[in-house]
Amino acid sequence: MIKNFVKFVNDNGLKVDSAMITADGKSYRHDFVPCARRNIRSLSKIISCLGVSKAIDNQLFSIDSNVMPFFEDIEIYNEKNLEYLSKLKIKHLLTLSIGNGKSFMLKRDYRSLPVDTNNIEHIFNQDMVYEPGTFLVYDNAATYLLSAIVEIATGKPFDDWTYETVLQHLEISKPKWEKCNQGICLGATGLYLGCEEVHKIGLLLLNKGKYGDKQIINREWIDSMHEPHIINADFDKYNIRHNKLKKIAYGYHIWVCRNGNGKHTATHYFGDGAEGKFLIISPDQNMVITVLSRERNMDLIADALSKYL
Repeated sequence: MIKNFVKFVNDNGLKVDSAMITADGKSYRHDFVPCARRNIRSLSKIISCLGVSKAIDNQLFSIDSNVMPFFEDIEIYNEKNLEYLSKLKIKHLLTLSIGNGKSFMLKRDYRSLPVDTNNIEHIFNQDMVYEPGTFLVYDNAATYLLSAIVEIATGKPFDDWTYETVLQHLEISKPKWEKCNQGICLGATGLYLGCEEVHKIGLLLLNKGKYGDKQIINREWIDSMHEPHIINADFDKYNIRHNKLKKIAYGYHIWVCRNGNGKHTATHYFGDGAEGKFLIISPDQNMVITVLSRERNMDLIADALSKYL
């Protein structure tokens, strides 16, 4: 598998940095360029979800906790949002279903805002057009709010919290995680990890939250992450073209896939990040695939990876 993927990458001149596959406990890795930590972009959401789970384990809040009590000092001047915001819960942030009608807080958005913008206020005053929990809009706003909530609940920066409760238990040294101008960890992006480190996250998911003999993440939480919590009528706009990586639903910060017949098998699930970052977990095949790249044509990479599922 790894040899075929390396040949495909080289034959097509793709800008892949590294790839790693673990199947039935045996791992294979290839570095196309010298190994280094990269911004794993939206794969950061998966690690954020694990950090949130540890706050829930510590009973700092629950998935059914209302969001707005964490932000009582935020001014809501878009009064049309007030009814929806009163219903907004942690679980809606985990499924990226705040109720907004368009994506925002992506890199191009938050970098264009004035440096003194209160990003939380900015998020809550964007037009909400859907009942929270009913419609997914893929963006970075929900994860950013979760990062802020964990910081408020724990009294620690989100990157420190996630490192202390998750990453260090996987023998991962503390990574860089980008923050906004207000000093809040971005959560949804900006985390710098290497291929083997991201792969450890995939193995943690495959092994139901265990690393070695230690249960790092609650087993039930791992199962909940890849349950199909939300499905939109227009999900196709988020899809790459390959049936085996077809996004049919969203769980907690991870995509739920279908098999080649178009039926949900509750097996394949994955995260993807801009420029060809992939973390794929296939329990049926006892397999994890990780690819980090700087390749804008993500379809070509997905085409190669889908052959192994």
